[in-house]
Amino acid sequence: MAHRIQIVEDERIVALDLKIALQSLGFEVVANCASGEEAIRSASELRPDLILMDIHLEGGMPGTEAALIIRQQLDIPVVYLTAFAEENILQQAEKSAPYGYLLKPFELRELNATIRMALACRTAELEVHKQQKLLMLAVETAQLGIWEWDQQQSLFTGQGYFGKITGLAMEPRQESAPPFMRLLEHADQTRLNQLLKDRGRVDMITTITPDDGESVWVEMSVQEYEPQWQESAKQIGVLRDISERIKSEQLLQQAGAVFQSTAEGIVVIDAELLVKSANPAFLRMTGFSLLEILGQDIDELLHVKKHTPDFYHSISQMKEVGWHGEVMCKRKNGEQFPAWEHICLVSYDNEFPSHYIIGCTDVSSIKKAEIELNRMAFHDALTDLGNRYLLNEQLAIELQRAELNGSRMGLLFIDLDGFKLINDGLGHATGDQLLKVVAQRIRETIRRSDIPVRFGGDEFFIICPHSSEEDCTAIAGRLLEKLEQPMQARDETIVVTCSIGIAMYPQHGRTAEKLLSAADSAMYEAKESGKRRYCTFDESMAEKVHERLRLEQRLRQAVKEQRFQLHYQPLIRVEDSVLIGFEALLRWRDGEQDIPPAHFIPVAEECGLIQEIGSWVLQQACLEAQRWNTTFHYPLKVAVNVSVMQFVEADFRQRVAAVLEDSGLPPHLLELEITESVLQSLEDSKRILKELKAVGVSVAIDDFGTGYSSMAVLKDLAVDRLKIDRSFICNTPTLSQDSAVCKAIIMLAKSLMLGITAEGVELIEQVAFLRENGCDTFQGYFYSRPLNATALEDYLQQYFAGETTTTSCHKTRTAPRRNKTKPT
Repeated sequence: MAHRIQIVEDERIVALDLKIALQSLGFEVVANCASGEEAIRSASELRPDLILMDIHLEGGMPGTEAALIIRQQLDIPVVYLTAFAEENILQQAEKSAPYGYLLKPFELRELNATIRMALACRTAELEVHKQQKLLMLAVETAQLGIWEWDQQQSLFTGQGYFGKITGLAMEPRQESAPPFMRLLEHADQTRLNQLLKDRGRVDMITTITPDDGESVWVEMSVQEYEPQWQESAKQIGVLRDISERIKSEQLLQQAGAVFQSTAEGIVVIDAELLVKSANPAFLRMTGFSLLEILGQDIDELLHVKKHTPDFYHSISQMKEVGWHGEVMCKRKNGEQFPAWEHICLVSYDNEFPSHYIIGCTDVSSIKKAEIELNRMAFHDALTDLGNRYLLNEQLAIELQRAELNGSRMGLLFIDLDGFKLINDGLGHATGDQLLKVVAQRIRETIRRSDIPVRFGGDEFFIICPHSSEEDCTAIAGRLLEKLEQPMQARDETIVVTCSIGIAMYPQHGRTAEKLLSAADSAMYEAKESGKRRYCTFDESMAEKVHERLRLEQRLRQAVKEQRFQLHYQPLIRVEDSVLIGFEALLRWRDGEQDIPPAHFIPVAEECGLIQEIGSWVLQQACLEAQRWNTTFHYPLKVAVNVSVMQFVEADFRQRVAAVLEDSGLPPHLLELEITESVLQSLEDSKRILKELKAVGVSVAIDDFGTGYSSMAVLKDLAVDRLKIDRSFICNTPTLSQDSAVCKAIIMLAKSLMLGITAEGVELIEQVAFLRENGCDTFQGYFYSRPLNATALEDYLQQYFAGETTTTSCHKTRTAPRRNKTKPT
């Protein structure tokens, strides 16, 4: 058989040449790895005879480190093939005790000679190990400690395991009495001397206590040795450590107690499979009495399906490991139940089994729990439809089936129109009830072979196996009609429509990813076409993808040329309408076109530009804020939005500190705004926020109420302020539901001793509502639209030159009062 060799080489061409060379020499190449980590995994799985290891590899682990791990953990020989022979590298290589070190470039015969010598050394090494093991086995077999005491000469000698058992030295030495005697209890010493005096021989079991203090059970035989010619009388003794035997006897007693008291059913059968004994748990589990089962065939008695005749014979090959697995069993009353069985062999003869021990546990409750857990893992808890995991699994299955059978299939993507408005306006409980009704109507409308899934939120998918496009459009039409029917949710009668995208296999995609993308594009086409309709994917929709790519290219150019602007919206104290700062808002004008942030920010995040844009925003906002604070001698804070991609950067804290130092803006005048989603997706958000607090900046949660922050998370986070999303403010105080949400957020902020800012305030009634409920800050068109830097500077000049009021020692600048009309 050819020797099996594993190559570890990061250069693919070199590795391929080496593989061909090895094969030409008659070796089998079992693996080719490029990194140390991969080399360790492959070696563990494949167990090659030899590894040829390069030193400089892919990844962070050098070949010397990988070789050391392989030698220590797997004991596989390594030969280095490398172009490096510097002293430090050789020192590292020596640690792994290599079987050779061949410098590149090398000839084929050098490679052959090195490998053959390494394999020969390995063979010799294994043979030495084998002989050492046999020798140690022979020494260990008896495990006897032997001693000799020459009373006349006061000479004591120990041999064999004497030193190991007693902890005493074994070399001959002068002693006034056998030294091990002091290790015995005083009563045992007296008894030993008396027996020797009376009988000349002693056999006893006792304990000795070596100097380390741990008692050892020993079996001891001592006999007086009659002196021969010119010999003196001696005592010869043999000690054997029987601590394990004593422990085994004690364990046997314990095992008997366990056998009687354990909750696991245990039954003992003989070689003919007849019951010899059973514990109380087994009798309770099966409903039999012990007299009813003694002498009965265990397969006839217990198992629904009998084991084959060779089954129990095969257990003897498994030795102490035994067999374990799940089987169906039956009780005395005929009831069947799943059980986990473990069967092991008890044999007093290597050739013939004596008994089998069967451990049996009723796993009925576990099986029921597994079924429920599996259902929960693949089904949506709210609607009981499949979830996205079931979608991925079933879509893969149906695509494979369609490919094998040459059949067609469809995928429908359903998105409810205006669901967010219903959910926000009528509450989540109403929204959940609506989703349940929608799910039920989907079940009632589709065919039995179709697979409905709730993807999340108000999005649903339907997998339609063995379906033509006409079948799918017919289903979509019925769904539109069915879902449009009025539905009752609590005390409200609601009419909800939907938009449906249809993608077909194979014309719109042959993979799950492409089919999902096509259905998604078709659904958005239905949305843009007016909603309340279905749309089948076609290639023209790919133009929208191209438009997104064009937007990305324009965005990259804008970043390169810094064609962004910052607009600033004033932050107003609710109590007295005093200006306290402003929020920096990013704007992009591309030629004659204003690109909304909602369009380009997601693209910037996807293509990795958001960090550069965010850094520019932070730097520009701090510079301009400090300039205005210096000009007007008034501490105005600036709020800056932070993307999740900025937030998670390892050096984000250092960047913030550097910007503050460069701009001169005091840290307490900078407020960083993060979204709830940042907190939900980051395990180490607490650490990052504490680092920011150490810099001295304040932190606000933006658009609060639109995410899923939990009280348990929020109370432990180092944040200073909550910002109520404008979606709650716009209908306040007109809609009682939105007013209730705003009140709840304000109360939450107060309870946690946090500041609270309301966004999107446009009406004086909203200001009055916020003042009445204790909100401390607002921003919105009621006071001012976002202003560019020049307009804001003009505004600040007018503001600080305007009306002032003085109370005691404090001078307060007050903003002009506003009426209901929006500023222009």
